[in-house]
Amino acid sequence: PETQTCGECLDPADCGAGESCTDNFCVDPEDEYAEARIACIEKINELRATKGLFPYGRWSGIEECVDAQATADQSSGTPHGTFGDCGERSQNECLGHGPTGVESCLESMWAEKDQAGCSGCDACNDAYTPSCPDCDFYGSETGDVCGHYVNMSALYYSEVACGFSEEGGWITIDFR
Repeated sequence: PETQTCGECLDPADCGAGESCTDNFCVDPEDEYAEARIACIEKINELRATKGLFPYGRWSGIEECVDAQATADQSSGTPHGTFGDCGERSQNECLGHGPTGVESCLESMWAEKDQAGCSGCDACNDAYTPSCPDCDFYGSETGDVCGHYVNMSALYYSEVACGFSEEGGWITIDFR
């Protein structure tokens, strides 16, 4: 069977060959970032729940690709330098946090909603628009970057993949 998405793994039979079922996630025992991936997705969904939003599923099929994005971006020092390489529609990156810092990075991204320039973002989370009133996605008008929060709270995405640089510092989070 194919690897299941978040919440669908009830026993090892739900997972792919050689995988186990841990915390409702299919886990490859060879994946050194398995625990960090679970922590990443669970934290995003915990934050989404504070707004009554449905949980994102795990987009496990591209995790190796997202790891490669994190590694390449860290090597080049260019955030989002590999954006689009894995077929994602949107991307967040945590620079220098490493696997153990994924939750704190996600909390800081979620906190973007509390900035004055992001006060209108929730009104526009049902459809992507870079010109949503009072939601400075890129921070180009107010200096308050809202895009990380928008990606994490969007209603138009359903899955997320978390990738970790082989160099140990950067984290890439892809959405679709």
